[in-house]
Amino acid sequence: MGEDGRTARVEVRAPTVVVAAGSIVSPALLLRSQLGGPAVGDYLRLHPSTAVSGLYDEDTRAWFGPPQAALSHQFEDLEEGYGLLVECSQHTTGLFGAATQWKDGRDHKQRMLDWTRIGAFIFLIRDRGHGRVTIDRQGNAITEYRMTDELDQHNFRRGLSELCRLQEAAGANEIVTLARGAPEWKRGEDLDTFIAKVATSSLGPRQHGIFSAHQMGSCRMGSDPETSVANPWGELHDTPGVWIGDASAFPTASGTNPMATILALARRTAHAIAAA
Repeated sequence: MGEDGRTARVEVRAPTVVVAAGSIVSPALLLRSQLGGPAVGDYLRLHPSTAVSGLYDEDTRAWFGPPQAALSHQFEDLEEGYGLLVECSQHTTGLFGAATQWKDGRDHKQRMLDWTRIGAFIFLIRDRGHGRVTIDRQGNAITEYRMTDELDQHNFRRGLSELCRLQEAAGANEIVTLARGAPEWKRGEDLDTFIAKVATSSLGPRQHGIFSAHQMGSCRMGSDPETSVANPWGELHDTPGVWIGDASAFPTASGTNPMATILALARRTAHAIAAA
């Protein structure tokens, strides 16, 4: 838009185009452009994740230091190559205030007063199931993801159980999850009974605080144009010269924090473009 408020249409003719707007916006761009074939937006993976918080005697200083400086691979392969990672978590007042359970104003105020003594662990699962990205009438991205895969649900519940045990072993006096209506645990109470209730709580919509750790796979690579958007080197099946350059090209969920994989994939795709 110019200084006079007028707009101008600009046409760019490029022999090579790299789509790298992220796993939510990249498929929306292709859908608006009517490119990529029937698999565009499908196979969205999110690494479903949640937190379990513990209340300690001392100040945990959870806001301080390098974020996510430690993780455990102990449960990364529980079945068929799928499992979960356990990670430490840095959190702020805003994030904690928005994510923690809501019972009433008084209870929420007390949780915020206790914030400095709270330490949270998180886990993320490598999801076998998937969601989809579509667009609305204005072309904006719309995401749909329901964790209905049985293995994903099993691994998610396993993660809840392990984080509760980890909090107790670390010395927490109270344990709180993000499940709606779930009980709280206080030291001296039976831990197994508490875990059994937490691990069977509903994972339905708006019943548990579940968030996405990473977005992947919605413009994935593969050899079949019916189930993939790009070929194994990242170039669109139906539009030569257009390449996928972000995590949406992942054929499946990585199962770990994907930054290094994204960098490696971008380098690989760049070499493929140069050689084309």
